[in-house]
Amino acid sequence: MALSVEALLQQWARQSAAPAGAAVVADTEIAARGRGGVEWRTSNAVAVSVLARPGDLDPGAADVSWAAASLAAAQALENCRDGRRFCLWPDLIEGEPSDDLEAAVGAACTLGPGTVEFAVLTVRAGPVTVPEERSRMTDALLMHLRSLAAGIDDPASILDEYRRRCATLGQAVEVALLPHGTMRGLAEDIDDAGRLVLESPTGLREQVAVGALNKVTLLQE
Repeated sequence: MALSVEALLQQWARQSAAPAGAAVVADTEIAARGRGGVEWRTSNAVAVSVLARPGDLDPGAADVSWAAASLAAAQALENCRDGRRFCLWPDLIEGEPSDDLEAAVGAACTLGPGTVEFAVLTVRAGPVTVPEERSRMTDALLMHLRSLAAGIDDPASILDEYRRRCATLGQAVEVALLPHGTMRGLAEDIDDAGRLVLESPTGLREQVAVGALNKVTLLQE
């Protein structure tokens, strides 16, 4: 049981110098939060956070950590359930329509002088009630999160695979921004810093960072 897996891992990293690959797993979270502090309300969820300690990740590319967490989630869930998983930028995982499993990712970076000191990659998925499946899913999430966390110093390889799995790309979307404002256009690409590239009907291309985002809505054609 934990207040939240990422809060506990961040505390461990700051106060006790937790090593790269350190993980926190919880069966129950008292205050699980997703992106923007939105409460995670899915019961019987598996929650896993893994620590990355990049050697030379530019702070401007910190959004790559979201792509890394999303890829890990998609790969792990494919190991545990039938059907291919796709990423919805920046923090959701899409599966088969018949699958009631909800999954969301999180990434929190702590910056040092000119670099990312550490990043906490988190995945929550549920409901998962069968003990054997919970154990299998936890193991798969740990394996894939650790693998992607270890590779975060090579953003290009992570983003290449993320683009192939990103179901947001090629879609008409409405982007609600913080603290206010909206943009509409085609989700044209994910740039080398992990930001969504939005192309307006006039051809103007703008980059949207995860920290500036409220919500992405796919528009029906």
